[in-house]
Amino acid sequence: MPYLSKVTIVFVTHNDNKDHDTVLNVQIKNKKSIFLSELIADGYNLGGDMEFVDPSTHSFDLALKSTTFSVDDINVPVVNIHIQPNGNDRWVFDCTVFLTFDDGKQYASTTNGIILDQDNKDYSGVFSS
Repeated sequence: MPYLSKVTIVFVTHNDNKDHDTVLNVQIKNKKSIFLSELIADGYNLGGDMEFVDPSTHSFDLALKSTTFSVDDINVPVVNIHIQPNGNDRWVFDCTVFLTFDDGKQYASTTNGIILDQDNKDYSGVFSS
């Protein structure tokens, strides 16, 4: 049975940059039921003190929370992106999440046109391949 070996998120910035001092956090969760989800992978302060200029592409491998997630264990992956701007910041981007398994298979989900700013700091979306 294949096990999850890597989770990667790729951000493609367009139309408006992410300021260097805007903190970026990501969590990928596995929705088990309406009330229960488990953390698959996460990344905090991605990019550090880096501006994501317009246009640019940035890729990050997230920290796996377990090496025992099999392909059969994953029900509904949910992507949560949170920013914490220092003042005003508007960031427009596409993101792709890659789930890579130890048998070499990879599944990807892309969401286009996400807009986050100082008033709308959170994005949550369901992985769809």
